[in-house]
Amino acid sequence: MTLLHPAILIGLGLAAIPVILHLLLRQKPKKLLFPALRLIQNRRKQNVRRMRIRHLLLLALRILVIGLFVFAIARPSVPAADYTPSLSETLTFLGIVGLCVAAYYVLSHRWKSSDLPTHAVQTMQSKLRSRLVVGAVLLTLLAVLWPYQRRVAADLKSPTPAGDLSLPVAGVFLFDTSLSMQFQQESKTRLDVAREIALDHLSDLPSGSRVAVSDVGNDHPILFQSTLAGAKTRMESLELRPVRIPLNDRIRAAVRLHEDDRKRTLAEQGAVAEDQRTDRYLRRVYVLTDLSRSAWRIGGTSRLADELERLKSVNVFLIDVGQPDPPNTAITDVEPLRPRVTTGGEAFIRATVTGVGRTNAEQSIELLLDEGNGRLVKADQKSIPLADDAPQVVEFGPLAMNGGPIVHGEVRLISSDPLPFDDSRFFTLQVRPPINILTIAPNADDAEEWNFALISQGYKPTTIRPAGLIHETLSDYEVVCMINIPSLKDEQWFQLGQFVQQGGGLGVFLGSRDTGYNSNYGRDEPQAFLPGKPEVHTAPGVKFMRVTNDQHAMMQAMAKEDLIGLLESIDIERFWRVELTEGANVVAEYNNDKHSPALLERMHGQGRVMMFTTAVNLKPFRQRWNYLPDPSGPIQTFLAFADEMVRHLAQDSDVQLTYDAGEQPVMRLPPADESRSFLLQQPEFRQTRLTLAEGESLLSVPDAQEIGSYSLKQNAEDGVTLSGFSVNPPSGESDFTRASPEELNNIIGKGRYQLAQSIGELQENINIADLGRELFPLVLAIVVLIFCAEHFMANWFYDDEPGSTPSRVSWEAKTPESAPSTVLEAT
Repeated sequence: MTLLHPAILIGLGLAAIPVILHLLLRQKPKKLLFPALRLIQNRRKQNVRRMRIRHLLLLALRILVIGLFVFAIARPSVPAADYTPSLSETLTFLGIVGLCVAAYYVLSHRWKSSDLPTHAVQTMQSKLRSRLVVGAVLLTLLAVLWPYQRRVAADLKSPTPAGDLSLPVAGVFLFDTSLSMQFQQESKTRLDVAREIALDHLSDLPSGSRVAVSDVGNDHPILFQSTLAGAKTRMESLELRPVRIPLNDRIRAAVRLHEDDRKRTLAEQGAVAEDQRTDRYLRRVYVLTDLSRSAWRIGGTSRLADELERLKSVNVFLIDVGQPDPPNTAITDVEPLRPRVTTGGEAFIRATVTGVGRTNAEQSIELLLDEGNGRLVKADQKSIPLADDAPQVVEFGPLAMNGGPIVHGEVRLISSDPLPFDDSRFFTLQVRPPINILTIAPNADDAEEWNFALISQGYKPTTIRPAGLIHETLSDYEVVCMINIPSLKDEQWFQLGQFVQQGGGLGVFLGSRDTGYNSNYGRDEPQAFLPGKPEVHTAPGVKFMRVTNDQHAMMQAMAKEDLIGLLESIDIERFWRVELTEGANVVAEYNNDKHSPALLERMHGQGRVMMFTTAVNLKPFRQRWNYLPDPSGPIQTFLAFADEMVRHLAQDSDVQLTYDAGEQPVMRLPPADESRSFLLQQPEFRQTRLTLAEGESLLSVPDAQEIGSYSLKQNAEDGVTLSGFSVNPPSGESDFTRASPEELNNIIGKGRYQLAQSIGELQENINIADLGRELFPLVLAIVVLIFCAEHFMANWFYDDEPGSTPSRVSWEAKTPESAPSTVLEAT
């Protein structure tokens, strides 16, 4: 325990005043002549003994009041810990008190109901009270105070620091600048509130203090500002931006700054013995946050807690500026059904809207598209009912795509709410010519159903026989489909291998019972890029497919249309068993005993090959391989299967045009023989120059943090947009779920941080951390209780005992100093 003002303890000498007054004001007993009544003489002796004890108790209480009052003014403090009695300790204490009170009243009632004289009952009650008080004190010491002090002692991490509030402070102000801090209340964002608290506290720091200011929007090194004025300017310039570095890592960086600075401070005291060197600063980290989980990395290692446990001189203060369960309506996701659309085709946009604190409220959402001149024009509008915390999916479309090659769009709420950043989200579509497809089949009948499916989806496939492959320029196509072709010449396989190597897509469909598959497909030339080697086709028997890789782009696209279940319910009569080649992946398999592959994929060079081990054309009933292309069955599944496979082979499914802030956008461009320079137009009319090296086709954008749409052009004068993308805030920043005390304890360490919600609480927490927990309020409360007890005793002790006959001798006063002792003398 430490004292802020130890000199005041001299005032404990004032506790002698009641003793002096007690001795000076004592009066000599007066002699009164009464008849010789032995009973009165005996009663006198009992009263004298009882009153003497009561006088001493009252004197002790008065001494204790003065002593504790002086002790309280000295402001004692103890190490920071949880001094609140636990539930079991509180219940145990109340049980002891209740047991003693019950025992007293039960026994008193029994004695009063007996034939005992009144003075005997009173004597027994007096003894009972004394014994119960002593017993209660002993039980409290044993059952309450002993486990209490053991728990508190275990909770104390270190002795109370001999702090001095006049010492300068080395403080790091770490601001949560995540987008959730944009929430407005009373025309102030949470960042504004945090800034006000920080500036208010900054003005109260002692002279010579050093301050560093940082946030979660960047990973810049944390450095102390040269002046407090510079720190103030840095605080005033803070802006909201998506989380780039979790608060955990920024706090660790602040702790490491304190560690390095402390080592430097101690090293400067070279003339002082090493064990005598002291830090010249009170070290603190202030974290101003709304406690949203999105700004923290929940789970993982406890490195921060370990570092803080090692560096006990650094105190962490969390300033909570958030609001529990604030109302908000957010567009949490916007996703084109297909990011790449053919010219003249139709686009569909899906948006997810979530309302928190909104019960049965109707919300209007609008979709806007760029006309090509940078202006957004409303293209559609929807109204939906919102239930509390229940996401609603809104679909816009069909939207005719006649422009391009890049179309930017935005989905936004028509009305506003206290959190503006999630009221809109951006998306980008790429409009391109139809995919050029070459179909190779032994005859037109084999390709009829497949070509029908492609034409139904807007494609225009070209069909040739295997012999005509050598005369085709495959670079004119993006996808080649081989249907029921059991064998090819080596030069044809080489031609297909080169096509895939350079970025083309090859689909192979095994729908023939020709045994040429075994020998021809197993040669070295085709095995260099094919995903499997056919072995034997199965006998007729009903089987089904089962998707094994639901994360595959093709399967994800079919899942969005709820077609996976239909695909897995189609009867499969025949298929080829294949042996996987190195590097091949199984997308779907059959439900037979050997789990034979149904759909395989292999990457080769810049392209890919997919193999489907059953037919995609109709056969006569007795020779039928499956019911996938059957028009009387789920034909929509077959059309989607063909469409998504072609798009995947053409790498349309790999196109990503919408990113979250913090991700690195990548744009694919045709390679060139020389380096090229491009102009990237950013939101808020900003521009930056990007360079693509010779022969490269992927252009990366290193720092795309601004929310909005980006367009890539050859130069400022050229109005043609070559590529583009959109950047949205992470949807998790719309989640106001707060980090729980258990999660904060795991991250920072239990007892290693103080939580405040105002500047007053912050100052109180600082006093506790630097000086220990003050006992001033507790001591004053005890003083008040003892003063009340003294007042009660001074009045209650001298009342006539209940049920006794009032004496003819009355006291002139109730207090022992003014109440003269009376000696009864028999005449």
